[in-house]
Amino acid sequence: MTHENSTTRDLFGPGQGTAIRDLLQSLFAAELLFPSRRLWLLFGWISDIAILDNRARQFSALQPDWPSSEIRLSSVLKTLLDRGGDIALVLRDVKHNCEFADRLTAFQQQHPNHLRIHLAPDLHDKGILGDDFLLSGSMNLTFNGITVNDEHLTLRTDRASIEEWRMTLEQKWKDLLK
Repeated sequence: MTHENSTTRDLFGPGQGTAIRDLLQSLFAAELLFPSRRLWLLFGWISDIAILDNRARQFSALQPDWPSSEIRLSSVLKTLLDRGGDIALVLRDVKHNCEFADRLTAFQQQHPNHLRIHLAPDLHDKGILGDDFLLSGSMNLTFNGITVNDEHLTLRTDRASIEEWRMTLEQKWKDLLK
């Protein structure tokens, strides 16, 4: 049986929670190896969740000083910035997300033109966009979003979808990112 579109994969949580965690880990590891021109993260809710499981030190080649433990999103983002990555975060303007954004303030001061954040009062979009992938759907980047809630995610790797999203995000958010 062949798939009509092998550039798309659908995932459903919580039943595929392990696959979702593995996919996020793979996407962020790939970003650490080859950072996108701009990595976009758009979420109604975001937490400093564990993104990479480094307990067996399998990611020590990516960052030798990481401990033998789970590596949180903020550490991954800092490492991306230290490597010259460019990150745009568009988050819903709620206290929970403001706390996460505040945690990244020091990174913004160290990399003033490479980490941009905008808090939007009515944001409902959810997704991560890199040069080679688009992960979008109903999931927020939180523990419950990844492991508990009934969610649907779509991973796209076709150029047309990626560039369409990139152009839309640049047009909509570019002037608002700080």
